[in-house]
Amino acid sequence: MLRSLVVAALALGATEGFAQETSFLLINGTSYPISQMSVSPTDLGFWTPNVLHGPPIAAGARRQVTFNAPTTYCQADMRIGFADGGAPAVWGNLNICTLSRIKLMYDRMSGVTTASYDE
Repeated sequence: MLRSLVVAALALGATEGFAQETSFLLINGTSYPISQMSVSPTDLGFWTPNVLHGPPIAAGARRQVTFNAPTTYCQADMRIGFADGGAPAVWGNLNICTLSRIKLMYDRMSGVTTASYDE
């Protein structure tokens, strides 16, 4: 039941009336080109469509990312897809409402994700 309510709330949040422009500098500190980014309420796995536009972000490069984020939540998980076909990685419990800059780091061998960020 709770999961159904969350899905309904997220569906409502995806409409224009329930979205806010979110923008932050994404720094690719991984060793892999980033081609996709989705967000979900923390620990729920209800991912938005890909919000990253343009060519992949090369390892070591940075890009200002702007998208309409749902207003139904601020604490979010971020799922990153890689252009080299590697498995996606998730960074958890980020406040996307106040995020201004984030550097993502990832050890593919261990699966450990880390980030440094400014709010």
